[in-house]
Amino acid sequence: MLSFPSHLGTALMRWRLHGQSLLRTRGADRLLLFGPLLSLVLFLGAAAALVRYTQQTELQRERDTLQRDSEWAQQRMGLEMALMQEQLQSMVNALESSPRQPTRFEFLAHSFIHQHASVLMVYASDAKATVKQVAVSPSLPHDLKLLRSGEPLALAFSESAYAQAQGSLHTAYTLPYALPRVGWVVESVTPVLQNQQFAGTVSAVFSVDGMLRGAVAQELSTRYAVALVNSQQDVLASTSSANTGTKPLQYLVALHPFERGLFMRVSSYHTAPGWAQRSLYWAVFVLSALMLWMLWGTWRQMRQRLQTQESLTRETAFRRAMENSLSTGMQAIDLKGRISYVNVAFCKMTGFSEGELVGRAPPHPYWPPRRSAEMALALQQTIDGLAPPSGFALKLRRKDGSEFDARIYVSALIDARERQTGWITSVTDITEPTRIRQELAASHERFVAVLEGLDAAVSVLAIDRVEQLFANKLYRQWFGASAHGHHLLSGQDPPVFATQDNNDEVDAFAGLPAGEFINPQAQAHEIHVTALDRWFDVRQRYIQWVDGRVVQMLIATDVTARHQAEEVARTQEEKAQITSRLIAMGEMASSLAHELNQPLTAINNYCSGMIARLKNQSLPPQDLKATLEKTARQAQRAAAVIRRVRDFVKKSEPHRVLCRVQDIVHNTLELAEIELRRRNVRLFTHIAAGIPPIQADPILIEQVLLNLLRNAAESVDKAERTGVARSIELVITADSQQATFILRDNGTGVPEDVMSHLFEAFYTTKAEGLGIGLNICRSIIEFHQGRLWAENQYNQEVLTGCVFGFTLPLEPVLRLPAGEGHDMSPEQSESGNSWTGPVGEK
Repeated sequence: MLSFPSHLGTALMRWRLHGQSLLRTRGADRLLLFGPLLSLVLFLGAAAALVRYTQQTELQRERDTLQRDSEWAQQRMGLEMALMQEQLQSMVNALESSPRQPTRFEFLAHSFIHQHASVLMVYASDAKATVKQVAVSPSLPHDLKLLRSGEPLALAFSESAYAQAQGSLHTAYTLPYALPRVGWVVESVTPVLQNQQFAGTVSAVFSVDGMLRGAVAQELSTRYAVALVNSQQDVLASTSSANTGTKPLQYLVALHPFERGLFMRVSSYHTAPGWAQRSLYWAVFVLSALMLWMLWGTWRQMRQRLQTQESLTRETAFRRAMENSLSTGMQAIDLKGRISYVNVAFCKMTGFSEGELVGRAPPHPYWPPRRSAEMALALQQTIDGLAPPSGFALKLRRKDGSEFDARIYVSALIDARERQTGWITSVTDITEPTRIRQELAASHERFVAVLEGLDAAVSVLAIDRVEQLFANKLYRQWFGASAHGHHLLSGQDPPVFATQDNNDEVDAFAGLPAGEFINPQAQAHEIHVTALDRWFDVRQRYIQWVDGRVVQMLIATDVTARHQAEEVARTQEEKAQITSRLIAMGEMASSLAHELNQPLTAINNYCSGMIARLKNQSLPPQDLKATLEKTARQAQRAAAVIRRVRDFVKKSEPHRVLCRVQDIVHNTLELAEIELRRRNVRLFTHIAAGIPPIQADPILIEQVLLNLLRNAAESVDKAERTGVARSIELVITADSQQATFILRDNGTGVPEDVMSHLFEAFYTTKAEGLGIGLNICRSIIEFHQGRLWAENQYNQEVLTGCVFGFTLPLEPVLRLPAGEGHDMSPEQSESGNSWTGPVGEK
C-alpha cells in the first residue's frame, strides 16, 4: 500500500514517453521511402516459391486445424465423460451413506439417464456380483431384458470389469462390445465401499453411437468425417456413411477414459485445388501484392500510431477503473501541501466532492478544527520526508462534522523524468477495526476476571513444548506457576521429546491420543493429589490455541467434601445393613432357640440311652453305630442352623460375585422356614428354568428376600387366614435383561396412605419397628441397579393381600459349570419347585 500509487503513476508516464519516442523516430521517414522498394524486390524474388509454399502452408494448416479440432473434440468428449463419472460417483456416495434407501439411487439413476442420451442403462450390484437395482433408458426396446434385479451378472465384459474394480477399488472400463439389437457399447464400473471394504459396484452402459452423436459439435461433423473405432480400426460409429479409411488427412486420438479400446478417427474432406482455382488464386495474389506495395508504408505508420494510442487508452482506463474500485482513499499533494488529486473512495470517505478538495491548500477541509496543530505537524513531516513507515493514525472530519479514525500511508510521487513532484497518500478507515480491537480487549479482561474468580483450577498446556500458556489464580495457589500440577491432575507423565537426527522429520504430535483429536469431547476423571490431600474432578480436552497450536485445556474442581460425604454415607449404609440383619435375628431368637432345642434334645436322649445300655452291657455294636449316626445327624442339623445365622449376621464389605438364583433362594429358606413354621404359614416357590447366573452380593440379596418373607408371613398371620389362604407365593422369572422376584401374600395388604411412605427411612406402622428394613432393602436393590416396588392385590374390590417385587440385571456371562454353587434338592432344581407341605411344616 505504501508504494502502489507511485508505481502506477510511474508506469503511466513511461508508457506515454515510449509512444512519443516512437512518433519522433528519425528512421520513420526513411522507412516510408525505401520500404516499398525493398518490399517489391523481395516480393519478386519470392514469387516463384510462394505458390508451392502457400500450398504446403495450407496443407499444414489443414493438418493443424484437423489436429486441433480433433483434440478439441477429444477434450469435449473426455469432459462430458468426466462429468458423467462425477454423477455416477454421487450415486456411489448415496449408496455408501444410505445403503438401505434404494429410492435415492433409483431417482439419481433415472435423472442421470434423462440428462445423457448416450446412457442406455445404470445398475447396481452387491459384493457377490448380483444385480440389485437396474435403471434402463426409454430408448431401449421394451422387450429387451439385458439384466434383471436379483440375478448374477450375465455379460462377460461386465464380469471382467467388475473383477477389476473389486481388485483395484477404482473405476474400471470395459472394451467396446456389441449388444444384440443395441449395437456397440462401453461400460464403466465404479466400486462401492462400506467401511473401506468392497460392497458392490455402480455400472453405466454407454452407447458408442450416442457418445459420438451427443459429444461432437455440428460444425465439426460438417467439416470432417468423424468415426469411433476400436483397437483393430473397426468402425463402431461414424457420422459419414462413406468409407473414410482412405482419406489423405486423418487424425486418430484415444478417448479418455477408454484409451485401451476406443479411439476417435477424424478424416478431412480436403481435395486438391483445380487449375481454375489456382488461376483465380494467382490473380487475387497479384492484385493484393500491388495494393500491399502501395499501402505498406502508410499502413505501418498508422499501425504504430494506433498501437500507441490504444496502449495509452487501455492504461488510462485501467488506472481509472482500479482507482474507482479501491476502498482505500487516495490523495495527491504537491510539495507545498496543495491537493492535486483525490479518488472516488476518498470523496465518499470524507463526504466532500472532488471540486471541494482539489486545489485547496492547508488547512484542508477534512481537518478537525480541534486537531489542526496535529494535522499540520503530520503534513509538515510528510513534506520533509519524515513520515513513519507505519503511517499516521489520525482523526479526520467528514463534511457533516462527524469524525472517524484513519490510517494514512505516504509515498513519494515521481514523474516521467524521475523527479519528485509531490506525495501520494492512501487513507484507510480504521474506525470499525479500532472499535473491535477495543471490544476484544474489554472482553478479554472480563474473561480473565471470570477465570480468576472460578472455584476451579484452570490450566492450558502447549503439548509440543510442554509450556504452560495459562493458569488461573486457584491453580497458582495450589500448584504454583509450573506445569507439574497440570501433569499431576491429568494423570500423565510429561512427554519426553528425544533429540532426532537432522535428516529425520518426526511429527511433534507423535504418540498423542489421536482419538481425542478426532472426537474432541471432554475427558473426565477423578484423581487424588496426595500432597494436597484433596480429590479433584478433572475435565480435559484438546483445543486450538490463538496462535494455531494444539494445546490441552484442563479444569480441576475440588470434590474432597463430596468424597468425604460419600464415604460417610457408605459407612452408615453398611452399619444400617448389619443392624437390620441383627434385628432380624433378634426378632427370630425364640424361633432359632426352638429350632436348636430339637436336635440338642435328640442328642441328649441318644446319649442317655447309649449310656444306660452300655451300663447293662445290652448294646450290640450295630445298634451303637446306628445310634451314633443319628446323633451325628442331629449335631450337623444344629451346626447348619448356627452356620447360616453366623454367615447372615457377620460384617463384610459388599462384594459382587457370580451366583445362581436357586442358591440364593435355598440359603434364604434355611432361615425363613423357621419363622414360617412358627407362624404356621406355607410357602409356594416357582423358579423358572434357564435363568442365567447374576452378578450380585448373595448375602445382601438374601437379606432383602428374608425381610420380605418375614413381613409377608407376619401379614398373613395378622390377617388370620386359614387353609390354603394361609400361604405365600414366591415366583422368579427372567427375560433377556433382568431377573424378576415376585412375592405374593394373602395378608392384610398396605393402606393407601402408607403406600407412598413405605420405603422411607424410620417410617413404620409397627409398635416395635424401627422403619429401616424396607428402606435398606431398596438401597440394596438400587445398589445392584435394580428396582423394588410394592402394590396391593384385589379380588374385585376386596383387598386380598400385597405383592412385593424387585428386579436384578443379568450380566452377559457364561453359566456356572456343573458342580459349582450349592447342591440343591430335586424340589429346588432349575425346573422350578412348589412346596405344599402341611401347615407349619416343610
